[in-house]
Amino acid sequence: MLKVKFIQGSISNKLIVFLLIAIILPMVISIFISYMYTRESLKKDFIRENLHTVHQGKSSIQDYLEQINHISLSIYRDIQEPDSLYQLISAKSRTYLMEKEIFKNLDSISKESKDILQVYLHSHRSQQSYLTIDGFPKRNQEPNPEMQLKDFPDNKVAPFIESTHTAQNYGMVDFPYAPKDKVITIHRPIYKVPLKEYLGYLSIDIKLDSIKAMSRLLYSKNSEDIYLIDQQNKVMYSSQEGMIGSKFNGDWVDRLRSKKKSTGSFESDTQQFKGLTIYDTVNYQGQKWVLAKRIPNNVLYKNVNQLVLINSLVILVSLFIVIIATLYISLKLTSPIKELINSIKNIKLKDLKLDINTKSTDEIGILAQTIKNMVGTIDNLIMKEYRLELANKDNQLKALQAQINPHFIYNTLQSIGAIALQNNVPKIYDLTSSLGKMMRYNMNTSQSIVELSKEVDQIRAYLELQQQRFKQKLVYKIEIDEKAETLSIPKMILQPLVENYFKHGFEQNERPGEMWISITRPNPDLLLIMVEDNGKGIDTERLRFVQQKLKDSETYGTTPDQSIGLSNVISRIKLYFHEQAQIEIANRDPHGLKITLRIPLRKEISA
Repeated sequence: MLKVKFIQGSISNKLIVFLLIAIILPMVISIFISYMYTRESLKKDFIRENLHTVHQGKSSIQDYLEQINHISLSIYRDIQEPDSLYQLISAKSRTYLMEKEIFKNLDSISKESKDILQVYLHSHRSQQSYLTIDGFPKRNQEPNPEMQLKDFPDNKVAPFIESTHTAQNYGMVDFPYAPKDKVITIHRPIYKVPLKEYLGYLSIDIKLDSIKAMSRLLYSKNSEDIYLIDQQNKVMYSSQEGMIGSKFNGDWVDRLRSKKKSTGSFESDTQQFKGLTIYDTVNYQGQKWVLAKRIPNNVLYKNVNQLVLINSLVILVSLFIVIIATLYISLKLTSPIKELINSIKNIKLKDLKLDINTKSTDEIGILAQTIKNMVGTIDNLIMKEYRLELANKDNQLKALQAQINPHFIYNTLQSIGAIALQNNVPKIYDLTSSLGKMMRYNMNTSQSIVELSKEVDQIRAYLELQQQRFKQKLVYKIEIDEKAETLSIPKMILQPLVENYFKHGFEQNERPGEMWISITRPNPDLLLIMVEDNGKGIDTERLRFVQQKLKDSETYGTTPDQSIGLSNVISRIKLYFHEQAQIEIANRDPHGLKITLRIPLRKEISA
């Protein structure tokens, strides 16, 4: 009962007990079973890593062989060209220039890889052979008797690779020298396309330098061995260089051949070798080779016992540290919780001043600070509720005043218009009517979407006032497509386009100012608005700046600027219609500016 009471009495006690159980019990079990499983798990990891390593090596070798195969296909390159190697060996007769071109092509092939030792070509039609090594060419009337068509596997078109052997001079006895390098040779029969008439064959001797370099990455020298074995059990390459080119006889090779899987591993326990063999299959043009890595047991299980002992010591030390840390953390962690609980009790006593001094940035610190902020917010809301009500009434009064002033001005304009008619001054009446239309249109804040015809009427009223201002120095023309009149658009779209001329482009000189507004609907999905003038335009540098800013749909600067209104127009158009809406600005020739607004009408908006 005492133990149960100890656990139930405090959250810190619960935390200490459960943390110790949760940490110590698994660690004790881990120490008990570590030796049993460490050896096997390390072995599995070792096999998996080496399987991956051998697979990567296999892939590298296959890729390398594909590169060599691609080089051998050079014989079919540019077959329509008269000086191509394919056309040259197809010919029954030879000239000096033709033979010179053949050697030039063979020399080009030999330089496509640093591993190519020599290139040999036999032409069946002319019964002539050609060999090049290190740039030395040699021709022979008789083909190599050891390499006839019968030697190719099943007389197939596909090339095959001859296993590692000492390089030969292909029967050309008077060649300057015979190389002694160990090479593999790719033999490619050549057929006339598409008749499959046998034309000859191409043989390329490949040195083992690249295969050696790739193999060195697969094993540890002096402790592991690597083998590349062909279908006849000949060693194409091995870390034991004395075995390269020889036929391998061994029980483990026979065991390799008996495996049905193309990749895997098996263990050997013989007098000759105790350890692990990991293998993978290299496939090339129907030929299957085996890439095998042999790892002795002393390498496979090296330091396993030492590792288990070290792990056990580390776990025991960690166990001691964990017990001390658990006690410290549990007490340290629960201390702020107790302080927070005491502070919350004060809130229940209607003390809305929560005093929590914590510098902690963890979850408990964040919780304490959040509760403190919440209590402060509640206190502020209670204190400010009355002030908020007063502020709302003040705002209502200001809104009422803002409506009274425009209406008063509009009614005054109507009175002035009536007096003008009574005194037979119709021009004043027309001007006051235009101004009144503009004010009534602008004061109607309940409508953010209007018909295009109403927007045009607003512009006409605005231009009439400007025409009266500048007398005969302003001429304007507005054309609107009947199909576009009933379209709904955002309010005050045309006004910034027209005002731009009077703010920045109008020149009071002898040349009258002209403005043309054209609104068309060239197709059901497009509305086109063009505003042109004959003003002073924009200089080139400034025009590029404005065009870029309009393209990005950004707002530029804090002072009045002609691009601010235009940018606002395109932003609103994109909001109501589509992101593909565009605004274009360009200078007219010889004077003026042209603003084009393209609005896609993929969706309808209601006024």
